[in-house]
Amino acid sequence: MVEETLKIEGMACNHCVVRVGRAIASVEGVVEVDVNLEKKEAVVNFEESVTDLETIKAAVREAGYEPL
Repeated sequence: MVEETLKIEGMACNHCVVRVGRAIASVEGVVEVDVNLEKKEAVVNFEESVTDLETIKAAVREAGYEPL
């Protein structure tokens, strides 16, 4: 299990938080995600053998936000 923190540009409201959270949670191998609007970041726990950070970042981009 790996825990990574992603800074995310473009989140402005709670709808954004929900959208980013759903996008990340939809990635196979993601076990837990916590999106924080104030910090503009997401803490993601995922199984390294199933997915990787680049796949998670791609899901965030597809949702319309920019992971840093």
